[in-house]
Amino acid sequence: MSRTFWPVAIALALASGLSALFWTGIDHPTTAPALAAAVLVLFSVNALALAAAAVTAVMGVPRPAAPTGHSAIPRDRCAILWLICGEPPEPLAVRARELVKALKDRPEGANTQVFILSDTTDADAVANEQALFAALPGVIYRNRTAPDGRKPGNLRNWLEHYGAEFDTMLVLDADSSFTAERLAQMRQTMAQEPRLALLQAGIALRPGSSRLARLQRLSVRMTGPVFTSGLARLSGACGNYWGHNALLRVEAFRAVADLPALPGRPPFGGPILSHDFIEAAYLRAAGWDLRICPAMLGSAEDAPTTTAAYTRRDRRWAQGNLQHLRLIGARGLHPGSRLHLLAGIQSYISAPIWLALVLLLGSGAVHARPEAWVALAATLTVLLVPKLAGLARLRRQIARRPGPVLRGFGAELVLSTVIAPIWMLRRAGHVLSVLAGRDGGWQPSGAALAPSGKAGRGAQIAGLAILLAVIFPQALLASAASAVLSAAMVLPVVGPLLAAPWLLAWLDDLARPNHVAAYYDASTKRFLAVGGSGGALAIHRPLWADGVGTSEQAAAHVNTLIAEATERMLGHPPEHLCDLGCGVGGTVFHLAHLWPEARFSGLTLSAEQVRLARSHARAQGLSDRCHFLQADFTLHASLHKAEVAIAVESHVHAPSAKAFLTAALDHLAPGGVLVLVDDMLAEERTLPPRHARLIDSFRKGWRLGHVSARGQIAAQAEALGYAVLAERDLSAFLHLTRWRDRALRVVGPMAERFGLHHRPLFANMIGGNALTEAYRHGLMRYTLLVLRAPHAARLPDDRSETAA
Repeated sequence: MSRTFWPVAIALALASGLSALFWTGIDHPTTAPALAAAVLVLFSVNALALAAAAVTAVMGVPRPAAPTGHSAIPRDRCAILWLICGEPPEPLAVRARELVKALKDRPEGANTQVFILSDTTDADAVANEQALFAALPGVIYRNRTAPDGRKPGNLRNWLEHYGAEFDTMLVLDADSSFTAERLAQMRQTMAQEPRLALLQAGIALRPGSSRLARLQRLSVRMTGPVFTSGLARLSGACGNYWGHNALLRVEAFRAVADLPALPGRPPFGGPILSHDFIEAAYLRAAGWDLRICPAMLGSAEDAPTTTAAYTRRDRRWAQGNLQHLRLIGARGLHPGSRLHLLAGIQSYISAPIWLALVLLLGSGAVHARPEAWVALAATLTVLLVPKLAGLARLRRQIARRPGPVLRGFGAELVLSTVIAPIWMLRRAGHVLSVLAGRDGGWQPSGAALAPSGKAGRGAQIAGLAILLAVIFPQALLASAASAVLSAAMVLPVVGPLLAAPWLLAWLDDLARPNHVAAYYDASTKRFLAVGGSGGALAIHRPLWADGVGTSEQAAAHVNTLIAEATERMLGHPPEHLCDLGCGVGGTVFHLAHLWPEARFSGLTLSAEQVRLARSHARAQGLSDRCHFLQADFTLHASLHKAEVAIAVESHVHAPSAKAFLTAALDHLAPGGVLVLVDDMLAEERTLPPRHARLIDSFRKGWRLGHVSARGQIAAQAEALGYAVLAERDLSAFLHLTRWRDRALRVVGPMAERFGLHHRPLFANMIGGNALTEAYRHGLMRYTLLVLRAPHAARLPDDRSETAA
């Protein structure tokens, strides 16, 4: 007996029972027969889908058997393909470097090659990718000059140029991650089954920065394992392909990679958007086996962070899945493949079905008796089965730590229930848009989204329209009491829609906004406008040394000192310099003109500073040598190891001096030179309360992580293996009596007294005045400190402070 007989039979029986109960609940004498039949069909379609999902989840409760632990080294020639199209490249570069490093320590690494296949078109973004990925050993980076055919075209291009050299390929999206251990297991499995063409791994979600991302991750952690395991058991050798985090046999995939466009115009014609399901169906039709490996360990991706990104992706998927209506009846497809296609189609048409049922039953167009509402309640109860199945799968975790698991279950249940009507409405809109002939096109995940302050307004208007559509017919044809009762019945749907603007804003809200990045995003243009640095593009203190006559020269003088210290310590200009906290690139550009053979990279948290720095690099003809990244220098290591790293008034944004110095070792080549120029405490001692308040105001106003004494910094550097090469007090070159400084002595304390430190303009005044006062009291010294990194870095065992 087929493994699918009993699950299908149970799902059919459950759906039939719910449909029969619903049918008996229709008041047939007062309802048009055609309308009654129509709502029965609509209800039955969704009931069957929910029953099938419930049965699938229950089948996934038993944990799959652990891998058999084959010890054979994979002998296949494997390509790891990361596909990128405008997404931020920095996280991908870090993941790729980690995977390459892991593969070097494994025997199958010699038969493995990592590719990064880019369809990015923006010139600055391409230059940024080239700067990052060219520094990765063991990685082949390629950018298509004519990126036609989207992702399928990118893969076809790779197959034409490299496919003959490899037996298998691991396909990953830009936000995917995969471990070497998981890949080795899958390669061993594929080596043992010659007819196996595809192994689709389960996919976990990495922690996200917004509430929406965390909700998606929580949902996947609760129900993902049971769904994936149940689907793997049901589908057997007729699994499916989700487009990424899957290992494919090159020989098999080459035969199905060139999918023809559908005849006619989009949305139902043109390129196949959800190509992965079709590629899987054609592989199975050709006699190949496809399996789902349900384990999520070692396989992950990012969730959409904002509701706008989530909606954009869902619109593309809606059009792609509805295109499958034209392909589901194609000759030669395996029945299992048709079921996969049907499930994808139904996942989208279910939304307008639910919306139609709400309107028809709530308005009284279909007269319902209590049995119909019981059937609806029972159907919604079936929705809980996958969640309860997921909870059963977590019984071991519940036994160890019941509180966190049950709280997570409750939070996911409440939030997903509240937000469901909004997703239903949006998905119904996607389907109706496609049916109306509107082409949503294809936009890569990395494409920019225009900000909108009207998120949720459409759902709010739709909720009001649904409420009126339910109330008016009942009030006109029945009674006011019937209208109130109908309104109460649809309130679980209408309520979240009316609250959509606030719900969506709450979901989009970042739990841990980076206050340093926000501060510089808001303040950088003002700093440049009022700072007087002119062409020096400086966001640091001017130094009025001998021979300095203008504000621009004073702003650039620190660059001269850095250049002199660097050449004195190295004995020659550096090949590569990394500016940790680069601002808009003023120091980088000064040094780039001084050292025409050197390469430069700059890191800053501020997106606005990166934009301005890249614009200035283009204007000065330096884009080929000067590259700027938006990154946290304490978390993101430069992929080009630099001979010299500098930090001008930026290391204080790290949580501590130790955190910065530890992170800087990741940016420096062994024995490289680190140059710090910053405000440092004159002495390491306990300050009296009045002076301590000044330093605290300075930190809060300028969003600093720490203010440390220069002696303390030097001692911590030596403890990490640095050698202190030079130290110079530059305080004498500061002018603390400018008209702005006098004005700040009045405005700064007033702004602090009124609690305006959270506003960037006033925060700058508060911090600036506190710093100037600290200098007047002899608490601070403006110091240049030159350190040499150890030739073999001695990193601490506990790096938690760096990642804080």
